Amino acid sequence: MNYSEENPLEIFVVSDFTGETIETVTRAATRQFPNGHTRIRRFRYINSESRARRVLEEALENRAVITCTLVDHDVRTWFINKATVMGLRVIDVLGPVMDLLSETLQMSPLEKPGLAHQMDEAYFKRVKAVEFSIACDDGSNTHMLPDAELVIVGVSRTCKTPLSMYLAHKGIMTANIPLVPNLEPPQELFGLDPQKVVGLTIKASKLQQVRKERLQMMGLDPETSAYAKIDKVEDEIGYARRIMKQVGCKVFDVTDKAIEETAQ
Repeated sequence: MNYSEENPLEIFVVSDFTGETIETVTRAATRQFPNGHTRIRRFRYINSESRARRVLEEALENRAVITCTLVDHDVRTWFINKATVMGLRVIDVLGPVMDLLSETLQMSPLEKPGLAHQMDEAYFKRVKAVEFSIACDDGSNTHMLPDAELVIVGVSRTCKTPLSMYLAHKGIMTANIPLVPNLEPPQELFGLDPQKVVGLTIKASKLQQVRKERLQMMGLDPETSAYAKIDKVEDEIGYARRIMKQVGCKVFDVTDKAIEETAQ
């Protein structure tokens, strides 16, 4: 069967908890294929045979493939066996790993959904980091910069905010500051340890393309806006590089890089 943007492959991600883990893994896999050829649907709290049966029936109706993380052994076994009998293609992501650990450790798993989301110390660290990054987004609350574990600087549309939020969810208190010609950066920036500051740069042609697409999404004409003019783009990048040099920070080129790649 041929799949396309008009006829995408349905992928059901199934979990007996929130499904965040399996959706993250599945989305990472779909990024290796053309955009629009797949569509993901998440099914949460599938912790009984009756709920699992409804998912399988819907999957069969939509000719979907299934990825799942089901902790309970009985539900997982029933789900996989039933899917196989129905002719559905299913990948059990969690089960083989638990079986391997169980065999090696010679003990049974707890089989308790949601343990990864327990409110432990790491959880509260992530919450604190997210709250900090929201408060210090786009140059806000610069008096809090000394408390940041990482400060990101760069011109508009270099994905400073998405990167800050991604790192915050990893527990890193991240602030970000836009670098705009004719607008002095906050003085607090120059008092920071340069090792805590990262500059983002991008090829001028790529930034121009991104800005044009942004203007079109807003219903504006990119051909008449100075925001997407190549000379203005080049001037902004040059200005940002001078500030980064003055700060003494490391600089990363984010051209054509995904958020996860830049974060690494």
